[in-house]
Amino acid sequence: MRLDNFDIRLLRLFVCIVDCGGFSAAQPKLGLSQSAISTKMNDLETRLGLTLCLRGRKGFQLTTEGQQVYEATLDLLKRIEHYEEEVGEMRRVAFGHVRIGLSDNIATHPGCKLHDALRRFCQQCPKVTLTLEVCDATRIETLLLQGELDIGVASSEKHLPGLSYQPLFSETQQLYAAAGHPVFGLEKPCARDILAFPIAGRGKSHPVTPLCQSMGLQAQAASTHMEGTLHLLLSQAFIGYLPDHYAQDWVARGILKRLPTPELDYVAEFHLLQARFAAHSQASELLIAEILASQQAAEGHGFRSDSSARS
Repeated sequence: MRLDNFDIRLLRLFVCIVDCGGFSAAQPKLGLSQSAISTKMNDLETRLGLTLCLRGRKGFQLTTEGQQVYEATLDLLKRIEHYEEEVGEMRRVAFGHVRIGLSDNIATHPGCKLHDALRRFCQQCPKVTLTLEVCDATRIETLLLQGELDIGVASSEKHLPGLSYQPLFSETQQLYAAAGHPVFGLEKPCARDILAFPIAGRGKSHPVTPLCQSMGLQAQAASTHMEGTLHLLLSQAFIGYLPDHYAQDWVARGILKRLPTPELDYVAEFHLLQARFAAHSQASELLIAEILASQQAAEGHGFRSDSSARS
């Protein structure tokens, strides 16, 4: 069978479905509806002339042929990445392009040393171009699995088998309300007081906060981005979680107030994300090394990676 780019994209989709454990689980990672995923899988099975998986009441299951194709595809993708790596090495590390996906509003985190890594990298590789895309963790994981990003820095609730996660730093998320909101004037609000008002949630795909639906969360609005959550809080209509390092300037200006409910705080762990079966270019490998070295240097100087520590 002669493969083209269309076939490679379908095979990548198949690997993502298997890694996620089924069509439904792969939907948020692929950004496709279940019917669209089913259509593409039918296209792949038609192209291969094989039945790769069974979908029914028993759930998603690989056929014997499907397991063999999955293993062969992993080998193929590794070979493709190796080929791209070899061609890239011909141009040396001085050239190339690195694509990075970032969670939003981590620049104010005192434990995030990405800027140090980028500075040293650009000094060493002035001709390498960079693209930094800001999006939520789910989108970053999807783009890494699809080969559309080289590196990710994000906080993920669930680690996917197709990706590697190397710890970088953590941040404390706390509840805030804006001046003008009824809770703002309460001295010691409790969880019951808070649950009486609408909450700016993270959305159904990110059930990470202690104020989940099982606790009576009135999620009338949601945003996976801190910037979106901040706008909702500033409307004075919602209470919501923000990283303390991001909220501190608004608190200092008297516009936001941190609610004294430590039992409802939570910690988000940030990691350096890479696709497990991707052979990175020399430029990507160098930037990855610089990111890890920057974090280790910060910790070696006694700097805590938690955002609750102020530099």
